[in-house]
Amino acid sequence: MKFKCSSSLLQKGVNIVEKAVSQKTNLPIMENIFMELKDHKLKMMGNDLELGIEYFISIENIEQEGAVLLKAKTISSIVSKLDNQLLSLQVDENKKIIINADKVDFNILGTDVSEYPVFPQVEEGLSFELEVRDLKELLKYTIFAVSFDETKEFLNGILIKNEEDYLYFVSTDGYRLSLKRKKITKPATDFSAIVPFRVMNELYKILQNIDPDAKIKLNISTNQVSFMMDGFLLVSRVIQGTFPDYKQVLPKEFDNVITVGRRNFIQAAERASIIASVSNNVVKLIFSDVLEIKANAPKMGGFNEEINITNQNIKGIDNLKVAFNVRLLLDVMKTLEADDVLIEVNDELKPCVIRSVADEDYTYIIMPIRTSDYKNEDDS
Repeated sequence: MKFKCSSSLLQKGVNIVEKAVSQKTNLPIMENIFMELKDHKLKMMGNDLELGIEYFISIENIEQEGAVLLKAKTISSIVSKLDNQLLSLQVDENKKIIINADKVDFNILGTDVSEYPVFPQVEEGLSFELEVRDLKELLKYTIFAVSFDETKEFLNGILIKNEEDYLYFVSTDGYRLSLKRKKITKPATDFSAIVPFRVMNELYKILQNIDPDAKIKLNISTNQVSFMMDGFLLVSRVIQGTFPDYKQVLPKEFDNVITVGRRNFIQAAERASIIASVSNNVVKLIFSDVLEIKANAPKMGGFNEEINITNQNIKGIDNLKVAFNVRLLLDVMKTLEADDVLIEVNDELKPCVIRSVADEDYTYIIMPIRTSDYKNEDDS
């Protein structure tokens, strides 16, 4: 193998496929990136037997075709240390890899490709297309609420499913649930799959550098999900299990609905978290003609701040007091982009809903904290 290309082009490919290279494995062969040069295309692959990523680079300056395995960590370190310049990469018959750039010479040892595992074939399934910007938005609004409890694998990913002409992404860790939907052309059949967090997280990172107007094809089958676009393919297993019925926790109506400024809420909640951080992150929201945020820690002190309400419909308990984990409140407030948000709640024991005023297709449900100790301190 021998070719020339820009270091930035090679670096982009390495950065993408190394996301599928296993960092902890008993199989040293899996620590490599596969490279094959053929027909003016450099195929690069990473594969950890659960997640596979394939990426193609067009190469004009070719002297010899061939294939080799390179240690992902090594080649990633090399290309990241080169400014955008023309480099030459050559592999000899002993699999020694020689990389030349302006006043820079590397020679490293590669490995024969013969024992590298076969890249997973895309299974036949239900396919549909999304714009990259829409997929990024679906991921952004759900990825932060995934559970990392290994005893509940069915919560360790994002549910992808359709209902009529909507595509739903749903995640939950048992304490909160995040749901985002997008309108799509109604598919021929219904589909549902739980895609692992790592897959979605790596995909989200990759999409940051992709044209938001580009189309990406999703293919969902019984055991697999794939994301495909020109020059790029990601294939992953799906999590086997039953995702909780999120409709059961979606309240139908609310007695108390207020609108607050998102930035004001974030600033007040971050101040409250200084105290709450030493008291299990518990804060209390008090609903009246203003929204009051309180935090107490027996060994530290207290905090209290009022936030102006821009709109309210308090039909239930006036001065309703509900305790929440402040970190879970901040997660959603920092994810939302609207200036104003709706906070909807019935009582101190039932789920609370937070939505963007400008986005009817997003719902965040957070469970209150039942803590008599906190109530006694606060009300004393």
